[in-house]
Formats: sequence, structure tokens, C-alpha cells
Amino acid sequence: MIQPVSQPAYWIARDTSGAIIHQGVTHPGEITVSGLELLGGEGEDAFFDAVAAVDPGDYDPIPDVGQWCEHETIYGYNGGFVICRQSHTRMAFTPEETPALWLVYRPAAVGPVDWIVGESVDVGTRRTYNAVVYEAIQAHVTQADWTPPATPALWGVVATPTDQWAVGVAYAVGDHVMYEGLEYKCLQAHTSIATWYPPIVPALWLPL
Repeated sequence: MIQPVSQPAYWIARDTSGAIIHQGVTHPGEITVSGLELLGGEGEDAFFDAVAAVDPGDYDPIPDVGQWCEHETIYGYNGGFVICRQSHTRMAFTPEETPALWLVYRPAAVGPVDWIVGESVDVGTRRTYNAVVYEAIQAHVTQADWTPPATPALWGVVATPTDQWAVGVAYAVGDHVMYEGLEYKCLQAHTSIATWYPPIVPALWLPL
């Protein structure tokens, strides 16, 4: 999706091997490509890996008590970020005390970061839980009883190169897997299901 940015952001484009092919800061009003979209002119295997905020100080600070907080606006707070869930007049309570009004917001970083409670995650967001990397299959707000391993409908395990193909894994374009002694390359990002094993879905897997 092509869209203008409303806050300073740092974009990193990587090829399928993980090598950085482009990086730089965008500023409000500039047009950018959102995460994981193909980069025109950079080769078919190039994609934007992540976008990360430059610094919490580049965002407006959370409004003072008695001031207006706007729905879906990101604010700098306590060295990090929060996003307003509902427009409201700021009360004396902290965001941590009012989860109905505020969510933790963490711009995507280079590589996965630890899974936490109370964060809004989008499809494709990667988080680490108990040393395992997961990718969000559905957008949702994390909560204590919805840990990644307990919610396979929300999270898929991210494959590592040349793993054996498995069900319930979030595969990215360019991932390599082994299946019945043969190596395959992922052609489309997807989360595997039992009936989509590599030999029968050539739209998803290229035999090598």
C-alpha cells in the first residue's frame, strides 16, 4: 500500500537473504511504501522489511490531564509509545491503568522483539515468545491468556532456513524448507495447513 507518512519513520528495505539494499528516514507528507510491499525498480526479490520510529521525541507527547486525546493517534510516552484507542479527554490515570483507552505501540523494528500484553499487532507482526519467533496471522490486541503458542489462530511459528516443512508455520517469501528429502522455496507468504504441503501447491512452493 502506498501512503504518505504522518510521523517521522525509518524504513529499511532488505532482499530475501536479509541484506539491506535501501534505508533512510521519511518525513511527514512524504509518500512511502508500507511494510513488506515490493520495491519498484529494486528487483523482484526486494521488499521493505520494517518501519521503525526515529525516536519517541519525534512524536507529540501524550496530552496533559484535561487535554483532548485523538483516536488512533500515536504519542510518545515514558520513553516509548502509546496509541489512543478512543478519543477522550485525558484523565489523571496513566495509560497502564486505563487499557480501554490506551494500547502499547511499538513500531516494527529490525527483527522480532519480545511479545508483551496490551499491544495492538497487525497481520505480519513478528514477536518472540520463549525464544521462538511468531508471526501474527490476524490483527488483534495481545492479552495474558492469548500467548502465541496458545493461540494458533492468531500466531504462526516463523520458519528458519531449511527447516522441515510443518503445519501452522508462517512462511515468508524466500523461505526454504525440506519435504520428503527435497528442498523448496516459498513463493508466497502464507501460514501452512495440512492440505497445502509443498508438492501439491506449486503456487506457494518452488522445488529446487
